[in-house]
Amino acid sequence: MKLAFYRAFKKPFFGRFMKPWRWPEGVEQSQWQRLAVASRSGATLSALVAESSSPEPAKGAVLMAHPMGVAAKGFWLKYGHAELLRQAGYHVMLFDLNGFGESTSTTMDYPLDVLAAGQALQARYPDLPIAVVGASMGAAMTTCALAEPGHPFQAVVLEAAFPTLLHFWSRYPVPKLGIQLSKLVYPAGERRMRPVHAASRLVGQPPVLMIYGEADQFTPVRDGQLLHQALSASTAVQFWQVPNAEHTHAYAAEPEEYAARVLNFLGEHLRERRVLAW
Repeated sequence: MKLAFYRAFKKPFFGRFMKPWRWPEGVEQSQWQRLAVASRSGATLSALVAESSSPEPAKGAVLMAHPMGVAAKGFWLKYGHAELLRQAGYHVMLFDLNGFGESTSTTMDYPLDVLAAGQALQARYPDLPIAVVGASMGAAMTTCALAEPGHPFQAVVLEAAFPTLLHFWSRYPVPKLGIQLSKLVYPAGERRMRPVHAASRLVGQPPVLMIYGEADQFTPVRDGQLLHQALSASTAVQFWQVPNAEHTHAYAAEPEEYAARVLNFLGEHLRERRVLAW
């Protein structure tokens, strides 16, 4: 009964994106190993793991949390982010949030999915520092996961993370009404999915790189600045405002600058964690 309610509740938000998953065209599949991850949301998450393609020892492992879309975890394959990280010396895990891609559909507790995937990655590579890269919904739910005890993330890259659900969904009448009702009926659940609320409760204070596109119509720079202000009270935060970048497409707009900023950020902060571990 509970799952039937959540599936019906999700439809106005995500129904058009919850389609059968396919590998992006032109992506080599042989490098990726399939993995099933149990989440406290009740879902079985579908994940893909690939080792670093660099000849040097791995620098760390990176979880990638996808934006809304039919591509789900394939977003990172389609647009080259995953390969960028593998070539730079990182093991990479991609996963589908529950109800997306190949993951089963359960509740709206998406931060628990990010947490479960991160812990699975940590268990797979216990001697390496763990980072997370998220975009849009994946970035927002990653922010919320940072308030969960036991998260393994030691460096965080957030692209186009919205500060609250209403900031993203306010232009859509039915989802907006659903969120407003959830604040009345289940306020604790709504707060768990509110990034600005999580920002004041970060566990471990991992450093954060925030990325926002100046051409983003869904999560404009001003929304990013609200979340930046909240996160900056808890941890060290860098903010990159990308000219001409549309929603979740900073890498496409500025590929060289994106690679430099993201890889330098991960290299600096994961290297610090490795030194401390030694």
